[in-house]
Amino acid sequence: MKKSLIAVLIAANLLMLVIGILTIPPNLRGAAGKKTPVPGDEQTVAVTPPPEEETPPTTPSSEEETPPATTESGSIPEPEETGVSLSTEERPDLGDFLWYTEDVAYEGVPSDANIIDNIGSLTGSWKALIIYDPDNQHDAGAMEFLNVALEGTEESLSLTLDWYRIFWLNDGEGFDVSDMEDSVFSGKWENHGLWASGPGTIRLTQFYSYKGKQYAVGTMDTPDGIPANVALVRP
Repeated sequence: MKKSLIAVLIAANLLMLVIGILTIPPNLRGAAGKKTPVPGDEQTVAVTPPPEEETPPTTPSSEEETPPATTESGSIPEPEETGVSLSTEERPDLGDFLWYTEDVAYEGVPSDANIIDNIGSLTGSWKALIIYDPDNQHDAGAMEFLNVALEGTEESLSLTLDWYRIFWLNDGEGFDVSDMEDSVFSGKWENHGLWASGPGTIRLTQFYSYKGKQYAVGTMDTPDGIPANVALVRP
Protein backbone atom coordinates (compact mmCIF):
# COMPACT_ATOMS: atom_id res chain seq x y z
CA MET A 1 0.00 0.00 0.00
CA LYS A 2 2.75 2.44 0.95
CA LYS A 3 4.73 1.76 -2.24
CA SER A 4 1.62 2.27 -4.39
CA LEU A 5 0.82 5.59 -2.71
CA ILE A 6 4.43 6.76 -3.14
CA ALA A 7 4.27 5.95 -6.87
CA VAL A 8 0.97 7.83 -7.24
CA LEU A 9 2.31 10.92 -5.45
CA ILE A 10 5.60 10.97 -7.40
CA ALA A 11 3.64 10.86 -10.67
CA ALA A 12 1.38 13.66 -9.43
CA ASN A 13 4.33 15.86 -8.43
CA LEU A 14 5.95 15.46 -11.87
CA LEU A 15 2.65 16.23 -13.58
CA MET A 16 2.12 19.40 -11.55
CA LEU A 17 5.69 20.57 -12.28
CA VAL A 18 5.19 20.23 -16.03
CA ILE A 19 1.83 22.00 -15.91
CA GLY A 20 3.32 24.81 -13.82
CA ILE A 21 6.14 25.38 -16.37
CA LEU A 22 3.73 25.39 -19.33
CA THR A 23 1.28 27.76 -17.71
CA ILE A 24 3.60 30.56 -16.52
CA PRO A 25 1.66 33.73 -17.37
CA PRO A 26 3.08 35.66 -20.36
CA ASN A 27 3.27 38.83 -18.32
CA LEU A 28 5.75 37.16 -15.95
CA ARG A 29 7.94 36.09 -18.86
CA GLY A 30 7.86 39.62 -20.24
CA ALA A 31 8.75 41.11 -16.88
CA ALA A 32 12.04 39.24 -16.88
CA GLY A 33 13.13 41.05 -20.03
CA LYS A 34 12.34 44.61 -18.92
CA LYS A 35 15.30 46.89 -18.41
CA THR A 36 15.72 48.27 -14.93
CA PRO A 37 16.35 52.04 -14.93
CA VAL A 38 19.92 53.00 -14.02
CA PRO A 39 20.16 55.33 -11.03
CA GLY A 40 21.16 58.80 -12.11
CA ASP A 41 19.49 58.72 -15.55
CA GLU A 42 16.60 60.88 -14.34
CA GLN A 43 16.90 64.66 -14.03
CA THR A 44 17.41 65.74 -10.46
CA VAL A 45 15.54 68.86 -9.33
CA ALA A 46 16.76 70.51 -6.16
CA VAL A 47 13.96 71.24 -3.77
CA THR A 48 14.40 73.73 -0.96
CA PRO A 49 12.61 72.50 2.14
CA PRO A 50 10.18 74.95 3.74
CA PRO A 51 11.29 76.60 6.95
CA GLU A 52 10.61 74.52 10.00
CA GLU A 53 7.64 75.55 12.08
CA GLU A 54 7.44 75.11 15.76
CA THR A 55 4.96 72.39 16.68
CA PRO A 56 3.03 73.03 19.87
CA PRO A 57 3.31 70.20 22.40
CA THR A 58 0.41 67.78 22.34
CA THR A 59 -1.16 65.79 25.09
CA PRO A 60 -0.98 62.02 24.50
CA SER A 61 -4.35 60.40 23.92
CA SER A 62 -5.71 57.87 26.35
CA GLU A 63 -4.84 55.10 23.85
CA GLU A 64 -1.19 56.21 23.80
CA GLU A 65 -1.02 56.45 27.56
CA THR A 66 -2.36 52.92 28.14
CA PRO A 67 0.11 50.15 27.25
CA PRO A 68 -1.24 46.87 25.79
CA ALA A 69 -2.07 44.10 28.22
CA THR A 70 0.75 41.66 28.80
CA THR A 71 1.09 38.20 30.22
CA GLU A 72 2.98 37.41 33.42
CA SER A 73 6.12 36.77 31.37
CA GLY A 74 5.86 40.29 29.92
CA SER A 75 4.98 39.28 26.34
CA ILE A 76 1.85 40.41 24.51
CA PRO A 77 -0.54 37.44 24.08
CA GLU A 78 -1.30 36.34 20.52
CA PRO A 79 -4.95 36.42 19.40
CA GLU A 80 -6.72 33.08 19.49
CA GLU A 81 -7.09 31.44 16.08
CA THR A 82 -10.74 30.79 15.26
CA GLY A 83 -12.56 29.12 12.44
CA VAL A 84 -13.67 32.51 11.12
CA SER A 85 -10.14 33.96 10.97
CA LEU A 86 -8.68 30.89 9.24
CA SER A 87 -11.51 30.36 6.74
CA THR A 88 -10.34 30.67 3.11
CA GLU A 89 -11.93 30.54 -0.33
CA GLU A 90 -8.59 30.77 -2.14
CA ARG A 91 -8.19 28.02 -4.75
CA PRO A 92 -5.71 25.25 -3.79
CA ASP A 93 -2.75 23.72 -5.60
CA LEU A 94 -0.29 20.91 -4.90
CA GLY A 95 1.98 23.20 -2.88
CA ASP A 96 -0.76 23.51 -0.26
CA PHE A 97 -0.63 19.76 0.41
CA LEU A 98 3.04 18.82 0.53
CA TRP A 99 2.57 18.40 4.31
CA TYR A 100 0.26 15.50 3.44
CA THR A 101 1.77 13.96 0.29
CA GLU A 102 5.33 14.01 1.68
CA ASP A 103 4.73 13.40 5.39
CA VAL A 104 1.36 12.80 7.04
CA ALA A 105 0.23 10.24 4.44
CA TYR A 106 3.08 7.99 5.65
CA GLU A 107 3.96 9.11 9.18
CA GLY A 108 0.58 10.25 10.49
CA VAL A 109 -0.33 13.41 12.39
CA PRO A 110 2.65 15.14 14.12
CA SER A 111 2.99 14.05 17.75
CA ASP A 112 3.08 17.67 18.97
CA ALA A 113 -0.02 18.78 17.04
CA ASN A 114 -3.04 20.12 18.96
CA ILE A 115 -6.00 17.80 18.34
CA ILE A 116 -9.32 19.60 17.80
CA ASP A 117 -12.18 17.60 19.30
CA ASN A 118 -15.17 19.88 18.70
CA ILE A 119 -16.74 21.48 15.64
CA GLY A 120 -16.90 24.97 17.13
CA SER A 121 -13.65 26.27 15.58
CA LEU A 122 -13.86 24.30 12.33
CA THR A 123 -16.74 25.88 10.40
CA GLY A 124 -16.03 27.92 7.29
CA SER A 125 -14.12 27.21 4.09
CA TRP A 126 -11.09 24.98 3.52
CA LYS A 127 -8.71 24.01 0.74
CA ALA A 128 -9.09 20.31 -0.05
CA LEU A 129 -7.36 17.47 -1.89
CA ILE A 130 -8.82 14.08 -2.86
CA ILE A 131 -6.45 11.30 -3.96
CA TYR A 132 -8.42 8.63 -5.80
CA ASP A 133 -7.30 5.00 -5.86
CA PRO A 134 -4.25 5.63 -3.61
CA ASP A 135 -3.23 1.93 -3.74
CA ASN A 136 -3.50 1.86 -7.55
CA GLN A 137 -5.80 -1.17 -7.49
CA HIS A 138 -8.46 0.10 -9.89
CA ASP A 139 -6.38 1.85 -12.59
CA ALA A 140 -8.17 5.08 -11.61
CA GLY A 141 -5.45 7.16 -9.94
CA ALA A 142 -6.22 10.88 -9.83
CA MET A 143 -5.74 13.97 -7.71
CA GLU A 144 -8.58 16.45 -7.38
CA PHE A 145 -8.31 19.95 -5.93
CA LEU A 146 -11.37 21.70 -4.56
CA ASN A 147 -12.75 23.88 -1.78
CA VAL A 148 -14.92 22.54 1.04
CA ALA A 149 -17.29 24.58 3.21
CA LEU A 150 -18.16 23.09 6.61
CA GLU A 151 -21.31 24.45 8.24
CA GLY A 152 -23.80 23.50 10.94
CA THR A 153 -23.68 21.90 14.37
CA GLU A 154 -22.52 18.59 15.81
CA GLU A 155 -25.94 17.02 15.30
CA SER A 156 -26.58 18.45 11.85
CA LEU A 157 -23.67 19.54 9.66
CA SER A 158 -23.06 19.92 5.95
CA LEU A 159 -20.06 19.75 3.64
CA THR A 160 -20.31 21.64 0.35
CA LEU A 161 -17.72 20.52 -2.21
CA ASP A 162 -16.82 23.23 -4.75
CA TRP A 163 -14.90 21.39 -7.50
CA TYR A 164 -11.87 23.02 -9.13
CA ARG A 165 -9.28 20.87 -11.01
CA ILE A 166 -8.62 17.15 -11.50
CA PHE A 167 -5.44 15.45 -12.78
CA TRP A 168 -5.58 11.88 -14.09
CA LEU A 169 -2.28 10.22 -13.28
CA ASN A 170 -2.29 7.45 -15.89
CA ASP A 171 -2.54 9.70 -18.96
CA GLY A 172 -1.09 12.87 -17.40
CA GLU A 173 -4.09 15.02 -18.31
CA GLY A 174 -5.59 17.77 -16.20
CA PHE A 175 -9.05 19.32 -16.48
CA ASP A 176 -10.77 22.40 -15.09
CA VAL A 177 -14.03 21.25 -13.50
CA SER A 178 -14.94 24.49 -11.75
CA ASP A 179 -18.17 24.71 -13.76
CA MET A 180 -19.48 21.50 -12.19
CA GLU A 181 -22.39 21.83 -9.77
CA ASP A 182 -21.34 21.78 -6.12
CA SER A 183 -21.89 18.52 -4.21
CA VAL A 184 -23.54 18.70 -0.78
CA PHE A 185 -22.96 16.09 1.93
CA SER A 186 -24.94 15.95 5.18
CA GLY A 187 -23.93 14.28 8.44
CA LYS A 188 -22.88 14.77 12.04
CA TRP A 189 -19.91 15.04 14.40
CA GLU A 190 -18.93 11.75 16.08
CA ASN A 191 -15.89 10.48 18.00
CA HIS A 192 -13.84 13.67 17.51
CA GLY A 193 -14.44 13.62 13.74
CA LEU A 194 -17.26 13.76 11.23
CA TRP A 195 -19.00 11.69 8.62
CA ALA A 196 -21.21 13.03 5.87
CA SER A 197 -23.10 11.30 3.06
CA GLY A 198 -24.04 12.59 -0.39
CA PRO A 199 -22.62 11.33 -3.69
CA GLY A 200 -20.62 8.84 -1.61
CA THR A 201 -19.49 9.08 2.00
CA ILE A 202 -16.78 11.29 3.54
CA ARG A 203 -15.17 10.50 6.89
CA LEU A 204 -12.79 13.09 8.37
CA THR A 205 -11.29 11.27 11.33
CA GLN A 206 -8.69 13.76 12.62
CA PHE A 207 -8.74 17.56 12.91
CA TYR A 208 -5.76 19.36 14.40
CA SER A 209 -3.86 22.64 14.50
CA TYR A 210 -0.12 22.90 13.95
CA LYS A 211 2.13 25.96 13.56
CA GLY A 212 -0.67 28.41 12.89
CA LYS A 213 -2.76 26.30 10.51
CA GLN A 214 -5.66 23.88 10.79
CA TYR A 215 -5.64 20.46 9.14
CA ALA A 216 -7.95 17.49 8.61
CA VAL A 217 -7.41 14.01 7.18
CA GLY A 218 -9.75 11.18 6.32
CA THR A 219 -11.21 9.02 3.56
CA MET A 220 -13.96 9.03 0.96
CA ASP A 221 -16.05 6.20 -0.49
CA THR A 222 -17.04 7.26 -4.01
CA PRO A 223 -20.31 6.23 -5.71
CA ASP A 224 -18.41 3.95 -8.14
CA GLY A 225 -16.61 2.16 -5.32
CA ILE A 226 -13.18 3.73 -5.86
CA PRO A 227 -11.54 4.45 -2.46
CA ALA A 228 -9.95 7.84 -1.87
CA ASN A 229 -7.94 9.75 0.72
CA VAL A 230 -8.97 13.26 1.74
CA ALA A 231 -6.90 16.12 3.18
CA LEU A 232 -7.99 19.63 4.21
CA VAL A 233 -5.94 22.68 5.21
CA ARG A 234 -6.40 26.36 6.00
CA PRO A 235 -5.47 29.15 5.74
